[in-house]
Amino acid sequence: MPNRTCPGWCCCCRQLDPVVCGGSSAAEQLLAHYPERKVRVLVVWEPILATDWRPPSKSTLARISDSRVQQFWDPQHLVAAEIARIAKQKSVQSGPDCCVKKGFHWDEVALYAPHARWGEGPSPVYWNGPVFRIASALEKAFNEQP
Repeated sequence: MPNRTCPGWCCCCRQLDPVVCGGSSAAEQLLAHYPERKVRVLVVWEPILATDWRPPSKSTLARISDSRVQQFWDPQHLVAAEIARIAKQKSVQSGPDCCVKKGFHWDEVALYAPHARWGEGPSPVYWNGPVFRIASALEKAFNEQP
């Protein structure tokens, strides 16, 4: 992983599923509640189902239109693998209650403290999913950050 500061949260998603629509909407709604909050959101789209053989379409990417969001297509699941590796090393918080398919984490949110650096292997202060089910818990954790 590059040594980048992640002052916000990361959402690992999968493509072409109703859960993602709900998750994308939940993420977009949370960001809309805090338009002035300095945050960086990384949305990572992964192939999980047999139908997920191509990058997300423009309409899929448009589900989260906030300018603080960067979206990535990760066909090799590199981000999910790194998050899982760091979580096992640090074991500060248990992993999420759900969302492992084919050995990969998906449809989850990992919230990192402000100024967390990937090069240091940050531990998430909140990690769970599926995104649409944990929106209120994510918002609570989000508000607990400085």
